[in-house]
Amino acid sequence: MLRSLGSFLCLWALRLTEAPAGSGAAARGLDVASYRERVRAMFYHAYEHYLESAFPYDELRPLTCDGQDTWGSFSLTLIDALDTLLILGNVSEFQRVVNVLQEGVDFDIDVNASVFETNIRVVGGLLSAHLLSKKAGVAVEAGWPCSGPLLRMAEEAARKLLPAFQTPTGMPYGTVNLLHGVNPGETPVTCTAGIGTFIVEFATLSHLTGDPVFEDVARKALKALWKNRSDIGLVNVALFPLSQSLIGDVDNAMRTFLNYYTVWKQFGGLPEFYNIPQGYTVDKREGYPLRPELIESAMYLYRATRDPTLLELGRDAVESIEKISKVDCGFATIKDLRDHRLDNRMESFFLAETVKYLYLLFDPDNFIHNDGSVFDVVITPYGECVLNAGGYVFNTEAHPIDPAALHCCRKRKEEQWEVEDLMREFYSLKKNKKFPLKRTSGHGEGESAKDPEDAPSEKSGEKRNTKKSTHSLLSCPSQSFNSKLAVLGQVFLDNT
Repeated sequence: MLRSLGSFLCLWALRLTEAPAGSGAAARGLDVASYRERVRAMFYHAYEHYLESAFPYDELRPLTCDGQDTWGSFSLTLIDALDTLLILGNVSEFQRVVNVLQEGVDFDIDVNASVFETNIRVVGGLLSAHLLSKKAGVAVEAGWPCSGPLLRMAEEAARKLLPAFQTPTGMPYGTVNLLHGVNPGETPVTCTAGIGTFIVEFATLSHLTGDPVFEDVARKALKALWKNRSDIGLVNVALFPLSQSLIGDVDNAMRTFLNYYTVWKQFGGLPEFYNIPQGYTVDKREGYPLRPELIESAMYLYRATRDPTLLELGRDAVESIEKISKVDCGFATIKDLRDHRLDNRMESFFLAETVKYLYLLFDPDNFIHNDGSVFDVVITPYGECVLNAGGYVFNTEAHPIDPAALHCCRKRKEEQWEVEDLMREFYSLKKNKKFPLKRTSGHGEGESAKDPEDAPSEKSGEKRNTKKSTHSLLSCPSQSFNSKLAVLGQVFLDNT
């Protein structure tokens, strides 16, 4: 079933064993709710100034209060910020932006675009927003999630990237012209992330649209990357503590995290390069463009441990970014952490990733953290489909993908009901312990992210109006590391 997403998706979907709620934060007196609201304010300070000063350009230039196109010409910040709006609970703005994107974004343009960045930011952002549309109260069309305007936009953008995969190895070029394809003089040099991360978005796209071409090229690229690994089995991908935590190596993850945190406290951010023997930055790589990775690690580790040190990193990140990076028109990249000079750029990932992970760190009840005790059942042209049960897969740009959606549009009957059968199995196992399943949508902070009442794609008459369980019904059984490829508690092996 999950062979199509391979180990990348499954690794990210691996459910952590969560520590008891309520521990950690109170131990050191950190006001979690207050910092959650400060993160919300950070988002809107950046987002509103992008709309006022930079839209429809890709990014905001916060020092001059204007905009610029960077990775294409897609109103990139608007796409990247869309699912963050829902996580913050702002359904009305989510709905407005969906309409704006449908009317204003055109991929049939003579622009050289990064294949990697367009995939993770544009294709990933549109797929995530498509799958969250019903939760955000958007009036979805008949056949959703197997059809819809955002899905068609994601497919159009992805098709523009396909010429880049026409190489002898199947590993894609780094840049493609959206109108003319790969330029004749395009360099064959690319990075490992620009090869191996397409499987999440492209396999999702293939499963939702029924067109296998996206998954096929992504799998071919991924296999070629693995074939060219080093003699010791590495492909030169950075290891952050979040990766350690996701494979259950929590103790080492905390040790790695604390080393990074020490550097953060030294400078008020993480430099791009750090000389460990000298204990200082590396020349010409001393900047911090408000990257999310350490905050992302803190969010995952806090879900596993409830260690208050992780909340303290969140607190310090808020304080540092507001003190150093905040300007009148948004938040500026830190050009040099030694003297806190700023650069005139606010990357779209600041709203897509950095703010999102900070908010989720301080919002333990967000729908993204759903443990599987609540879910929705929708009717598709191929039968019933379970959605919003948790286990969201974050792509490289922190766009959450609901892995259960991959089963909504399958035409082969033997695979069509697998997720619902899984839910029934867990319910049957827990029935004697009276752990009920309640079919409802989770809510973020602020405006409620509710589904429309009596929506036609919702299966009616099957609500279990019982209390939400405080225990996860969907937790991964203990497996050896090479078997830990799991979604919603079921373990799958990649037989390729």
